[in-house]
Amino acid sequence: MNWYNIKNRIEDDSTVISIDEEIGSFGISAKGFIDEVKSMNPAAIHLVINSGGGSVFDAFAIYDFLTTSRFHVSVEIQGIAASAATVIALAGDARPVMTQNSFFMIHNPFVTMMDMDAFEAEELREKAKSLESTADLLDRITDKLINIYAQATGLNKADIKQMMDDETWLDAQQALELGFLSDVKGAAKVAAYASIKDLAKSGYKNIPENYVNKLNLNMSDNNKNLLEELKAFVKDTFSNKTEEAAPEAVEAVEETVEETSEVDALKQELEAAKEALQSKENEIVQKTVEFENKLSEVTNKFEASFKEVVAKVEKATAKRVEAQPSADEVESEVKAASDSPLGDYIKNVFKTNGL
Repeated sequence: MNWYNIKNRIEDDSTVISIDEEIGSFGISAKGFIDEVKSMNPAAIHLVINSGGGSVFDAFAIYDFLTTSRFHVSVEIQGIAASAATVIALAGDARPVMTQNSFFMIHNPFVTMMDMDAFEAEELREKAKSLESTADLLDRITDKLINIYAQATGLNKADIKQMMDDETWLDAQQALELGFLSDVKGAAKVAAYASIKDLAKSGYKNIPENYVNKLNLNMSDNNKNLLEELKAFVKDTFSNKTEEAAPEAVEAVEETVEETSEVDALKQELEAAKEALQSKENEIVQKTVEFENKLSEVTNKFEASFKEVVAKVEKATAKRVEAQPSADEVESEVKAASDSPLGDYIKNVFKTNGL
């Protein structure tokens, strides 16, 4: 599976490249993309972008390849160009065109870190050095992004940096006014790249509330048009056979559309249930962690108490061993007992009984 699709148009010897997924995903790097384009050796490339971003390094590699190649490159955004996808969107001979219900988003680059390890002092210092090095790299990436945006739009670099700090989402008209686009065209028949939840998983924070509605506005219009076309087709088809059949057929089409809406509603309910289940799962995981921490605490206390008791027992045993009489002391006490009147009596008893 690719995050891009390449089709060669024989009629004009041009190549259409569609980027519809996360850039650099599925184990396919920019090198694979570039090698495939080179092998087709097109006279012209038309890029169609509907992507929420991805690997900025792959995006830089593709940008450099396209901007320095001999190919004529045009770009069209249908849906969304966000994050790293905006870099590729600006790799054309001219600024891209964008459909009216699409979005263009720029932000600061970031890295995701999940570190659950425990560190000693020196390890923490090494970790701090590594983090500082990563932060320096992000600064250099930010500067390169600013330069690309400034070169394309003519905007002040400080203004662009502020937009990136704010994670700025631009609709088609705003992107056009700021110089990111050359033109805005009518809505295209495209599916949404991702839901708000999917984009949020990528780390985006300021996704417009109307993102999905605006992006899919043309889709709902297309559905209405399709229904009318179906009605007209069914009427024409059945009216040639029997006038009575046509209304029934149209009604059947409408019922099918209603059932489709019900399926969509069920899908939304299922999504809500999945989110609730995920929330419950997260709560269970949290409770499990708390229990394990408490168990570890109790276990540590028990081990400490047990060691204390063992120490006390060993100490008491040592005292008892030290208190035992020596062999000489025992022999002296036996001799004294033998020389006593009780000792004489015992000796006579043994003697009388022949012992």
